[in-house]
Amino acid sequence: MQAKLVWDGVLGFEATGGSGRSITTDAPVAAGGRSLGPTPMELVLFGLGGCMGIDIVQILQKSRVEITDFTMELEGERASEHPKGFTKIKIHLHLRGKGLGDVVIGRAINLSMEKYCSVRSSLKAEVVTEYSFENS
Repeated sequence: MQAKLVWDGVLGFEATGGSGRSITTDAPVAAGGRSLGPTPMELVLFGLGGCMGIDIVQILQKSRVEITDFTMELEGERASEHPKGFTKIKIHLHLRGKGLGDVVIGRAINLSMEKYCSVRSSLKAEVVTEYSFENS
């Protein structure tokens, strides 16, 4: 998996993934950015919600549940000191469909969080991060 980010000259970046799709990420105006896109920490929440959502839909479909509506709300609490990472993330799911029950929904959520969601796994793991740079 790859990504390339190109600086916009202020505090934003045009980020392009290996898929060829791109998104602009930026800092809020209050921090010196232009608010032209989601902040990097919002992207973390988007990634977690998207990853879990895909897992949950697939698990429920395999359980022969017909989903008619599905939304999630995520709220991240951050540390007050740098690097100000997330200390807690609350996820609230709204599901509608035929064949839904507390047991099947709970099972799908737990399987996503504990087994399948790579974003969730990355958040709870100590990820080895290496870097290199050029100064030209």
